[in-house]
Amino acid sequence: MATYRHTQVGWTIGVATAVGSAAAIGVLLWLPEGAMRAPAWTPALLAALLGLALALFGWLTVEVDARAVRLRFGVGVFRRTLPIAELVRCDRMRTRLRWGWGLHWTPAGWLYNVSGRDAVRLELRRERPVVIGSDDADALKTAIDARIAAHAGRPGAGNEE
Repeated sequence: MATYRHTQVGWTIGVATAVGSAAAIGVLLWLPEGAMRAPAWTPALLAALLGLALALFGWLTVEVDARAVRLRFGVGVFRRTLPIAELVRCDRMRTRLRWGWGLHWTPAGWLYNVSGRDAVRLELRRERPVVIGSDDADALKTAIDARIAAHAGRPGAGNEE
């Protein structure tokens, strides 16, 4: 059972998808017949691709329990599990504006973000750092810090550096 669970909706991504889809359909309706060299279904394909992007990256769910921090974008195709035993530390941070949103490498580590610039950065024992964007970063950090501390206090928890 998760001790922390939060889903952040990427409103900017959603609005961009809606505007892009409306623009694609508007182009189809506005152009005179025969003016578009692309097939008539091209705007519909663009709208479908934008909808797929929204379903894949439109929201980010973060769960923290005794065993792991779990990240899941959208419908869950892109997900990651970070075992608590692998976490060394958790720091609050603000992402750079140019880092944007989505799932990609940044100078601070792998970024998982759907909106905003508030985040926590997790340092792991054997992997590159992970940055989790969140509109609830303080509570997320508190939940992760508590799990790291609880794990460190266990006998035989494997705290060797």
